[in-house]
Amino acid sequence: MDVYVVLLLYLGLALVLAKLIGSLFEHFRLPAVLGEITVGVLLGASFIGLFMPGLTWFYPKDEFKYPVEHIGHIGIILLLFISGMETNLKTIKKTGKVAMISTVIGVLVPFILGYMAGILMGYGQQPSLVLGALLTATSIGVTARTMMDLGVLNTDVGTASLSASVMDDFLGIFAIIIAIGATSAWAMSILGIKITLLIVVELGIGLFTVNYLVKGMERVKTTKAMLGISLGLMLIFSSFAQFTVQAAIEGAFFAGIILGTTAESKIITDDIKALSYGFFIPLFFVYIGSLIDLNVFTDPKAIILAVVIVIIAIVGKVVGRAAGARIGGFNWKQSLQMGIGSIPRMEVALVSIMLAIKGGAITGELANVFLASTMIFVTVTTLITPPLLKWSFKDEIENGNGGQENA
Repeated sequence: MDVYVVLLLYLGLALVLAKLIGSLFEHFRLPAVLGEITVGVLLGASFIGLFMPGLTWFYPKDEFKYPVEHIGHIGIILLLFISGMETNLKTIKKTGKVAMISTVIGVLVPFILGYMAGILMGYGQQPSLVLGALLTATSIGVTARTMMDLGVLNTDVGTASLSASVMDDFLGIFAIIIAIGATSAWAMSILGIKITLLIVVELGIGLFTVNYLVKGMERVKTTKAMLGISLGLMLIFSSFAQFTVQAAIEGAFFAGIILGTTAESKIITDDIKALSYGFFIPLFFVYIGSLIDLNVFTDPKAIILAVVIVIIAIVGKVVGRAAGARIGGFNWKQSLQMGIGSIPRMEVALVSIMLAIKGGAITGELANVFLASTMIFVTVTTLITPPLLKWSFKDEIENGNGGQENA
């Protein structure tokens, strides 16, 4: 069968099932994102391969693999773009201290605990550094989507969580570079310059010129011109962020923040959400689910390591970020919500483990064990976060105030 035919069929089934199973999960008061991830698992190669291995021939083919991957990546870019548009700059400034402190402590605690666990388990210094680095960055996509579904994204806790997760990604990149041995002052300086350049160009220049850009958009009378140009700017920002620091989603988030400062953004918000939630965002979470390899749950060494790092991943992040949020001025409940929002790991952890393997920081059988245990720990942390977040915001949801509790 033509791979293109299979691709179309796969995407069609993925969308239909994502909406149906997502609705079923919501019926049982679980976040829809869990249903979408479940669909990815069900349609993934490892699950289908258990029952019908003959149907898995198309998964490794480039004509199938890359379109699914890239469509999924567009989904997370759009999700962060929407998150940025719905984020209030005044709230970012208000919660900046909390976000900064909670980020630093929320990165240091799991990094140190991961490194110590690696040493105690006899993995040696460099593999232990890799282990610590894997535990640093939060999956901003899972947290943002869940908070958006719960109606608590544009709150003090939601905004601080997003800001902290963006900074997490940058620090996670630093951590994995250190782990693979690029610890020279020159390498660190270059990365620091790139991050500074990204922030200055996209936030600094972007905020200064956004009103002129919007006025220019309004003069274009083609159908949906403002929507198309806005999406184009989002992709340009994402490409620059990917080019500088390998973090396209941060560029999309910055683009959303900038366009969100204009009154005209309200005109395109509904169109962007319709496009995103109707097609791209569900396919991103289906893609995330498809990455889950069920075979890793049969590797004893990987399971033992995974149990250790799952505990560290949860406790380290919750304690670290919650402690930082409390020091920064949040109350205990808000601090716990911040901590729970930092539990999921996915994109950066997977990128980090692949960089560590390609960079030679871990090799041979150890690389396979680390890769398998990473898949287990990102699976567990991704799946438990949505219900835990819903539990932590239970009072706000029941009271109908959207979590607008101030520090």
